[in-house]
Amino acid sequence: MTKTHTKIDRRSVLVLLAGTGAAANAQIMNRFVKPSASDERQPLSYFNVYRGNTHSHSIFTWTHGAHRTKCMSKLTEPTEFKSHWKVPAGTDYRDWNTINLNPDAYTNLQGLPANHYRLAKENGYDFYAMTDHSQEPTYQPVSKDNHVWKTLQASADEYTTKDFVAIPGFEYSRNVQTNGGKGHINVLNSTEYVNADHGQRGPVPAWPEARWSIPQFYNWAKTAKPRRNKGCVVVGFNHPQANQYNDWDHIDPEIVKSISTFELHTGYKWTRWEAYMRALNKGWKVAPIGVYDNHNIYAITDPEGFPPTQVLAHDLSLESITRALSERRTFVSWIRGVELRYAVNGYIMGSTINKTDRYAFEVQIKTRASHPEERVSKIQVLRNHPQGKDDCEIAAEITLAGDQDEVTWRPEIKDADAKFYLVRVLHNCDVEKDGRPKKMAGSTVSAPVWMEA
Repeated sequence: MTKTHTKIDRRSVLVLLAGTGAAANAQIMNRFVKPSASDERQPLSYFNVYRGNTHSHSIFTWTHGAHRTKCMSKLTEPTEFKSHWKVPAGTDYRDWNTINLNPDAYTNLQGLPANHYRLAKENGYDFYAMTDHSQEPTYQPVSKDNHVWKTLQASADEYTTKDFVAIPGFEYSRNVQTNGGKGHINVLNSTEYVNADHGQRGPVPAWPEARWSIPQFYNWAKTAKPRRNKGCVVVGFNHPQANQYNDWDHIDPEIVKSISTFELHTGYKWTRWEAYMRALNKGWKVAPIGVYDNHNIYAITDPEGFPPTQVLAHDLSLESITRALSERRTFVSWIRGVELRYAVNGYIMGSTINKTDRYAFEVQIKTRASHPEERVSKIQVLRNHPQGKDDCEIAAEITLAGDQDEVTWRPEIKDADAKFYLVRVLHNCDVEKDGRPKKMAGSTVSAPVWMEA
């Protein structure tokens, strides 16, 4: 990464320095006020951090998962269930029509959406989304009256309370390169579902032939309606490779507005920084999220794990959580319990703001009090690379002593050419003994703020 540092006024670096520079920042912020129907102009204190998972699979993903000895390549050649899976009564590995719809019948490896929702609620998740593959035989024929789709909706209704939001969704899976490229995309909280088999347009072709192209899906996503007209439809890129979706093609302003998230990591293991930078440089406005993409129930109960999707929302409700995801108020962290909030010229992370030549940041980070190894050691503001490389350039950074649980930083950056900024945080545990950083040179990464003329 290019180590270019824009000069900033060090007197306005930390609130710890008696608040100097705050008034100047406020003057800059007040110059760029624009009317908005969203939450983008709310103060940082307005937002709470909520944690969940937005990518998971139940037994309705019939052909593969923790219950199978291996993935089925053909429906006519079913693979057996794993020998230690406690198979629900009456379930035949050869026939998806025998799936047991009683949640009490599932005790290990895999279960119904109801099992996932219940375990997530019991293990401290604020929200949880089910996103089975919509091309699976269980979801045929494609219809709002499909009994599997209706079972998912009923389970989400049953488990949603004032303390937990259960979100129904699906994973669109385009697995062939022709006619627009391949890739998987999640949709949450939609009235209906579609798939890559063209089932809703006529007879379903021989499984698993894929005919619903990505451009066709994009056209559908632009007009997708939220379930019962509550909250927002959330659309996001799943586990992308650097050149997926026909190298991020078929882009237009409408679909950019419609697709809001990008899976930066899966299960805290696979990180897609290069692909994320390429998507941003291609013009997509997507915010990073972490997910489990679990095809089992164990990821939910693993004591070493914790909810991977972090959002900023005012309250815990379907409306607020889906709005936060749709408005790109997310961050990714490998650190349990971290909180990250920031604004640029008074606009919350995830916003698109007016282009200018001066940007006032307010960055707030909080870590757990009993874990000094998680405290912040460095904060960086990154911007798009000026040569268009699939990477970022450091626009400003500060190195800290790593001895505080709460830090606020207020830099000002002068730059008339930036297309987006985002914040990256290094924690004490990110740095090896020789001083080299781990992971992506930081364990916490924010959604960008984008600039437009």
